[in-house]
Amino acid sequence: MRGMHTAKVQRAGVLATLLTILALFVAACGDDATATDDTGNATSSVAVSGEIEGEFLVSGSSTVFPIVLKQAEVFGAENSGVAIAVEGPGSGDGAKKFCDGEVPITNASRLLKDEEIEICEANGISFIELRRGIDGISVITSTENSIGCVSFNQLHALISEDATGSASWADGNVLLAEVGSTAGELPDLPLDIFGPGEESGTFDSFGEIVMDSVAKGKTGLDINTRELSDSIRPDYTSSPNDNIILEGISSSPSSLGWVGFAFAKEAEEAGDVKLLAVSQQDGGECVTPSPETIASAEFPIARFLYTYVNAEAAAADPAVAAFVDYMMSDEGLKAVSNACYIDLVPADQALAQAIWANRTTGRSWG
Repeated sequence: MRGMHTAKVQRAGVLATLLTILALFVAACGDDATATDDTGNATSSVAVSGEIEGEFLVSGSSTVFPIVLKQAEVFGAENSGVAIAVEGPGSGDGAKKFCDGEVPITNASRLLKDEEIEICEANGISFIELRRGIDGISVITSTENSIGCVSFNQLHALISEDATGSASWADGNVLLAEVGSTAGELPDLPLDIFGPGEESGTFDSFGEIVMDSVAKGKTGLDINTRELSDSIRPDYTSSPNDNIILEGISSSPSSLGWVGFAFAKEAEEAGDVKLLAVSQQDGGECVTPSPETIASAEFPIARFLYTYVNAEAAAADPAVAAFVDYMMSDEGLKAVSNACYIDLVPADQALAQAIWANRTTGRSWG
């Protein structure tokens, strides 16, 4: 497709109200030429000019999606022969497509898992692992909820596999008492949980940072009194679409959920959800997520964002290589903060750029 760059958000079931949230997100953090097509998907098309030719799909994390969308649009503005489609089905789904050889680039809000790397290796795919930025994971509730702060132990008592079947916030008090938590009583309110599904890197990161740390006794609980699960309960409303999660949170007065900070912050500013402060230890400081507290690691739920490039595809396709050149350039990396995410510290950014320049394959950041 010459003369047109198209980047599509492929997230099912986006309603008009959800599109409003997405529009606010884009407008507040950058100037993208976005619109909606007659299927309800968000689309972006830019007329461009240039000499490089090619067509490819970038898949993966819905969290990293806004960064790459911005980069694809700017790159496309100077390269008419390149058509880049960008989708955000989730880190896991993107990794599967990448390791199966279906896409040359995928994004992830976590590192590739060992089993995913094994599939890549079995299929003869060498990858270049590029760290892109930092994002916090926000714990969110309805604006009607009076709760302002939760601890890791309270989150575990409400969202872990050990809490399966509980229907109120107060049900978590039983588990908290069993393991000697000093977090205080949870209120007797209905509990409606909304969050990403297992295909999402945000699901994995939240489980690893919060559930796993509690299960291993890193938050001061006496885990000898009870074996604690490091998994997330199965009986909650999950979706790969951040906007559907946000709508669920806003529709239930005593809801609880988690999404990436950038999406949550825009929804909070629109008056749709409330961001909760989080304390890593019972009785510890309650820290509200912000660009400053995430960058400083004061906010305890944060993760790095990544892009994976098929090394052979980059060598064989000038369009793929040129796009990643732009993504990793100083100019291209401005899209991270423009999309409301946190820039890497200079040393990490320089290392990521060197990894790409040298086409270093395999695990670089694990």
